Amino acid sequence: MGIVSENTFIILLQIVIGVIGLGGGAEIIVRSSISLANIYKVSAAFIGFTIIALGTSLPELAATIQALEQVNSVEIALGNIIGSNIANILLILGIVGYYHEIIFPKKDLNNKNMYSVIIFTIIAFIFYVLTNEGNSYTPIFALLLLVLLFAYLLLQYYWEKKAIGSVIDVYDYSHLKSYIYLIIGLVLLYYGSQHFIIGSNSIADKLGIKDTIIGLTLVALGTSLPELATGIVAARKQQTGIAVGTILGSNVYNIIGIFAIIVLISPDTFPKDNMPLIVNGVIMLLVTLLFFFKVRIGIPALGMQPHKIGKNTARLFLSLYALFILFNYFLNQ
Repeated sequence: MGIVSENTFIILLQIVIGVIGLGGGAEIIVRSSISLANIYKVSAAFIGFTIIALGTSLPELAATIQALEQVNSVEIALGNIIGSNIANILLILGIVGYYHEIIFPKKDLNNKNMYSVIIFTIIAFIFYVLTNEGNSYTPIFALLLLVLLFAYLLLQYYWEKKAIGSVIDVYDYSHLKSYIYLIIGLVLLYYGSQHFIIGSNSIADKLGIKDTIIGLTLVALGTSLPELATGIVAARKQQTGIAVGTILGSNVYNIIGIFAIIVLISPDTFPKDNMPLIVNGVIMLLVTLLFFFKVRIGIPALGMQPHKIGKNTARLFLSLYALFILFNYFLNQ
């Protein structure tokens, strides 16, 4: 009994250390990235979608690599990016929108990014279906995804040069200090994700929970903590546009960049006919479409206006996320 309790304590300690490493590392990365963005004079929307989103997506990337290398679980890796994208929209935007109303100006960069997120989500889902058909040229698809991501970042830069917005002056470090903090944050993210994934996999084994469900819920929630922290900080400073840009950017990095890396690293062990992954992939697509239509045309039947996320929408998103967790719980039974 004592041995079991000791092992359980070690597992929980690993998860706690992992969460602290992920959250702390991402926070340091975000601060240093904002400082560098201020130094190089780019807009708030560009900061959110590119630099901060990349920083907050590093936990998903690190957790994915650890899932593939440490516990050899493609299911956790794929579940992580699908669950993270769902959590980013329903949970993170729900909390931020409840805390402070989010407004979407019609000509804001984030409106273009909404279209991009939907297109990329559909593309990635189609690639996943093709992969399940057993195509041997999947790595080529993965490389095409990475090229597409790089091209899109160049397009982001083009849009930025055409209309530069306001620059945030939240953190003001020197060049050297910003880069040092960035490196420290990356180290914390790597080791934090390592402990978190190993601990989560141990819990899955003890409780008999499928790897896919663990990836979709526990791991996805843990790697979405940086987006949550960023969103709350941005809302406090009345910079909700940054929060939205970060979430949209993170979703693009997850579903295109990290998905491509999973395919490249483990093309031969890609799960075939995994119903929980396919079902949750459909849920991710539906959640993305719900977010788009809510912002573009609103939900008149529920009294929700377009171009903003307020308390009513936040309650809807948070309720849907609770249902998503319950659905996956029963899916595991």
